Parts: sequence; C-alpha cells; structure tokens
Amino acid sequence: MNDPSPFFDMRQWRKSYTKLDAGYFLIFNFKRGCDMNSVYLRQLTVAVVLLFFACGTAVAWDENIKQVAIPGGLTADTLPDAKSKGAKLFASYCSRCHSLPSPRMHSTSDWAMRFEKMMDHVKLLAGTVPGIKMPAENEKREIVSYLQKMGFIGLAEYAPLLTEPEGFKVAWFCSACHAVPDPIQFPAKGATQLSAKEWHLIIDRMNAYRKKQGREVMSDADNKTIVDFLVKKR
Repeated sequence: MNDPSPFFDMRQWRKSYTKLDAGYFLIFNFKRGCDMNSVYLRQLTVAVVLLFFACGTAVAWDENIKQVAIPGGLTADTLPDAKSKGAKLFASYCSRCHSLPSPRMHSTSDWAMRFEKMMDHVKLLAGTVPGIKMPAENEKREIVSYLQKMGFIGLAEYAPLLTEPEGFKVAWFCSACHAVPDPIQFPAKGATQLSAKEWHLIIDRMNAYRKKQGREVMSDADNKTIVDFLVKKR
C-alpha cells in the first residue's frame, strides 16, 4: 500500500455515509493505492458485494435474498420491449440480486463485458444462495443480444468528437461509469436533439451518482463544459 490515508479518512467519512458508499470508496481507493492484478481486484469486488448482503445495506427481497437498489432501476414490466424473450430472461435472472438496470445504462459495445462480470458473481453465489442460478449458454446469448439491441451508441475511444476542446472533460467524467454516448442519438420530442436544460438535468443526476459513489464531483464549470459539448450543432 503506497498511501494508507484513504482508509484513515474513511473512518471519519463513514459517519455520514452508508456502508454501501463506504464499499464503493474502499474499492476505488484500494485500486488506486495498490498494484493489483485483475483477478485479485475481481475477488475484492465480489467480497465487497457479499459484504453488502451481510450488512443489510440492500433492500429485503425475500427470506433468503437481499436485493440491491440500482439508481434508476426498472422492473420487469417497465423494461423496453418487456414481452420479448430476452427481456423476460433478463428480468428472471438479473432481478434476484438487484433491481434491473436500464438497458440504456451501457453502450451496445459494453454490455457483453458487463454481463460477463455479473456472471462471475453469479458463479460464486449459485448453489450457496437460494434462488440464484446460472443461466444456460443459449439464455446468456439471448440476454446479451437483448441488452446490446437496447443499449445506447457509444463513441469510439478515439472518436473525432472527443478531440474537440470539451472532449477531454466529457471523457474524463462520463467514461468512469460507462462509454461516452454519441449525443446525436438523444433527440427530444419534436426536436433534433436534447436542449441544454434537459442535458443539465441529466448531468445533475449523474453528478448525484458520482457523489454517492465517492467520486470526484463535477463543478458548475465542468457541468457547463459538458453540456456545451452535448448540445453543440455539428
């Protein structure tokens, strides 16, 4: 450990935050302060997930399982194309541990990787926690296909848009949780794209998530720079 101060700070920080917030803080600072391989980091993440179950930071689901509440989480009925086979499988398998994330939470190119990470957790829990089981291979493919179909379009890592003056700021903040979305795919009703006011509301919501996770919060200047990028006519 190069810098033990994050753990010292957390003892004071935890007085006003939940155990879930502390878990996020622990993972991000541990990753920053230690030279760990990906396998060890994955094991640490799984351990913290189990800690959430044990400490009761989640919402009760039934007698044996606790459900973690995802910000903006959906139900089986509110999923897009809810009657499709993929949506039904997604709801059946992925609602046992947490509320359902919106398929628009991640990009079409990211969902396969995100889903496999969740399957790592399921492998650990299946057979030990009642009600949790692994989907069959064909069911996995169906779920991933559904999520990719419904996911947003992310900008490539070296997309020309990200070379614009505001591009670095957008990539710095937005790519911490998900791919940088192509702003052109979010038209407002009756308009070609969302207005600055609508984007400010979205950015404020994202900023609230960042604060809850212990991440760097966007300043008003950062917020304006990002919104200017998103509404810029191209």
